[in-house]
Amino acid sequence: MHKLRLKIAYCLEFKSAFHCGTGLPNGLIDRAVTRDEGGFLYIPGSTVKGVLRDRCEQILGLFDLSAHEPHSDMSGLYEAHPHPTLIATIFGSRFQPGQLYFDDAVMDGSQQVWFDSPSSQPDVKEEKRHEYRARQVETRTQVSISRLTGTAQMGALYHSEYGMYGLKFAGEIKGVLMGTPLMGAPQWNFPLLVLVAGLLSLDRIGGNKSTGAGEVICTISAILGDDTPVILDDLLAELPYLDREMYTELEQEPAR
Repeated sequence: MHKLRLKIAYCLEFKSAFHCGTGLPNGLIDRAVTRDEGGFLYIPGSTVKGVLRDRCEQILGLFDLSAHEPHSDMSGLYEAHPHPTLIATIFGSRFQPGQLYFDDAVMDGSQQVWFDSPSSQPDVKEEKRHEYRARQVETRTQVSISRLTGTAQMGALYHSEYGMYGLKFAGEIKGVLMGTPLMGAPQWNFPLLVLVAGLLSLDRIGGNKSTGAGEVICTISAILGDDTPVILDDLLAELPYLDREMYTELEQEPAR
């Protein structure tokens, strides 16, 4: 098994309005979006991790490799196995925590100034803070649809916040990845290959994706493996070799 100390820096650029909700109301808003202590929007690392896990499972499916659903009836048996699957190696399981950490993706500093008061006077700036922060979002009035009739439900209007399109967020993934070395590049391993491919394939994040919200482009600005830069094109060139034999070897080799 190959142990790789990893750090990935990436950027999310939204091409449509998006909703990463808190699950809580905020005043007259029924569905508020996540904000940091300064009032700026951010994308929770847990959201990125969940969407990325689903995308990595889809990539394995393209190569006819098994990826067990985390909440299926048989998932506990696979998660408790001493030799974790590739997905469990990357993201962890209930029995074997992952060794990667997904930081929150925060708004690009050059864009934060768009939503900050230009006044240098503290009292004026504080008065304008809420006004400027409010420009990050738009409020939409929506209605719940009955699954039975396919029509609007009586008295079920609600208000949702959406982050404006065009915003950019920078995030990091860092930690340790254990896995089988790649055939053509033994300094890297298969979990890294799947993780990077999944990250680059992200195209939707957040709620209301079926109505067009959350369209995003993900770009990777830097990858460091054992403090050495990883050349993205060289890494992705190994993707065709993500076959069943190598994945089986990963599952059967004892973890160290």
